[in-house]
Amino acid sequence: MKKTKTSYLLKGTPSILLVLGAGFVMASSADIRAALGMGAAVFVSLILSSLVVRALCKVIPNYAKMPAYLLIITGFVSLISMVMQAFFPIVVDMLGVHLSTLAVSAVIYRDAEEVADNSDGSTSIKTALITGLFFTVIMVVCAVIREVLGNATFCGMPIEFLQNYKITALAGAFGGYLVLAIVMAVINKITGLQKVIEEDQEKENN
Repeated sequence: MKKTKTSYLLKGTPSILLVLGAGFVMASSADIRAALGMGAAVFVSLILSSLVVRALCKVIPNYAKMPAYLLIITGFVSLISMVMQAFFPIVVDMLGVHLSTLAVSAVIYRDAEEVADNSDGSTSIKTALITGLFFTVIMVVCAVIREVLGNATFCGMPIEFLQNYKITALAGAFGGYLVLAIVMAVINKITGLQKVIEEDQEKENN
C-alpha cells in the first residue's frame, strides 16, 4: 500500500493532475516569474495542508472532512497570499484572482484526501513534495516556452535577437492551451513507456 501511495503520481496520474490543475497552469504560464510564484504557492500549501490534515484526520468525522479540509487549505492559501503580497507584490499582481482560487484547487484537496488521510506522515510529505515539484516544473516549462517564444522576453527582460521572430499567438490563451497540450502529450508518452518497462520487468520476474 505504501508503495502505491508514494508512487501514485508517477504511475499513471500526471495527466489527471494536469487536467485538475490546468487553470492554474494556464494562469501562471505566461511569465516565468508568475510560474515560479504559483509553483511556490502550490508547493507550500500542499506540504502544510498534508501535515495538518494527517494530524487531524482521525479526529475529524467523515461527514465533516470535506469542509474541514477546505478550511485548512483556505487558511494556508490565505497565509501564503499575504506573505507573497508583502514580499512579491509584482508576482501577486500577475497571478491576480487565480492565487486566491488556489484554496479550492482540486489538486490540493485530492492530495489531502487521498494521500494524507490514508497513509503515514512520511508518505504524505513525500507525495506532497513530488506533486508540488511536478506542478512547478510543468508551469515553468510552459512559461519558458510561452514567454521566450511568444513575447521574446525572459522574466520580463527583452531578448533582442528574438524580437522579430516571436510567435505572439503563444502569449495568448490559445497558445497556452496549445503548449499545455503538447506538454501533456510528452508526459503521456513518457509515462506510457514507463508502464511498458515496468510490465516487462514484472513478466521477467514471474
